[in-house]
Amino acid sequence: MNIRKILSLAFAATLLFTTSCTSDNTEEILEVTFENGVLITNEGGFTSPTAEVSFVTNDLSAVANKIYYGKNNEVLGSVLQTIGFDSDKAYLVSNVPNKIDIVNRYTFKKQATVTTNLQGPRYIAFSGNQYYVTNNLSGAIKLNVYNKDNTFVKSITFDRYAEKVVEASGTIIVQTDGINYQTTAPYTPYASGYTITTVKPSTNTVDKTITLPTVGIIRDMISYNGDAYVLASDNTNSYIYKINSTAGTYTTTTLTGIPQVEKLRADNNKFYFANAANKIYSMTVGSTTVPTTPIVTTTGNLYGFNVIDGRIFASDASFTADSKVNVYNATNGSLLKTFTTGIGTNGFYKN
Repeated sequence: MNIRKILSLAFAATLLFTTSCTSDNTEEILEVTFENGVLITNEGGFTSPTAEVSFVTNDLSAVANKIYYGKNNEVLGSVLQTIGFDSDKAYLVSNVPNKIDIVNRYTFKKQATVTTNLQGPRYIAFSGNQYYVTNNLSGAIKLNVYNKDNTFVKSITFDRYAEKVVEASGTIIVQTDGINYQTTAPYTPYASGYTITTVKPSTNTVDKTITLPTVGIIRDMISYNGDAYVLASDNTNSYIYKINSTAGTYTTTTLTGIPQVEKLRADNNKFYFANAANKIYSMTVGSTTVPTTPIVTTTGNLYGFNVIDGRIFASDASFTADSKVNVYNATNGSLLKTFTTGIGTNGFYKN
């Protein structure tokens, strides 16, 4: 019996593949699949088509870069913003080429490309038989609605902003305010406003506009266990708002003494948040006890950040060379693994 093991991406031998033989000495070679690991988005350069996707196995023993090109023999584009999942599909939202490439999330082979009415697409969420994509471009600040056969349904426009979008307990929630910058040096950031907008999927119309306190700048929004949480921060404190989309209200957790928190994630009933000083903290969801000591302080450009199954994934992103990813134990901050990925690593997604 002569068995050859062929990896379509010249991938490490420890990655997931299957080879089987028949009794007549023929062989069947099954392709690499990207399940039981973490997909990593590499944003790429704004003016160069260097966006890509990487993959690391759950045990962190093997890494594959440029898996989109390896599976499809085509360049992805310039600015890969995010990935959204629905069933066995992964939706790759690219900001500059104004497109969404839909691939099988495990084989990564492309199934379709959507371009209709996309103008600076940012983030994606799913509800029922439709999906929702924010567009945040001057003159095109809107939420696009598509059927899952990729036909365009409508756009819902907003006054100032359309950034993060999540589904929480059957409602689509849109971050409709965030950060702007002064047009002259030193380009000081300021808040565009303080609104979060809810949309009814049954009618695809705006249901409520929720105005948050006029402190700090809205930085992030996540969905966790059926609830939406909005992060805002200023130079003194930071704030996590739990949104009640039915009532149009919110409750506030103040992160007293932790300024400029920019990224919020949740894992295993804990919030994890990172501030502008690269300090990563955690606290139990619903707790009022604010941490005083970070789990870990990273180095470099903390750009991509997530916490998956008790491990912190943090990128030291470069836009001129390969980025570096550090993986930490989410309990004690010990460094578990360091590896290189692609240009501008900006996100991590359990697959």
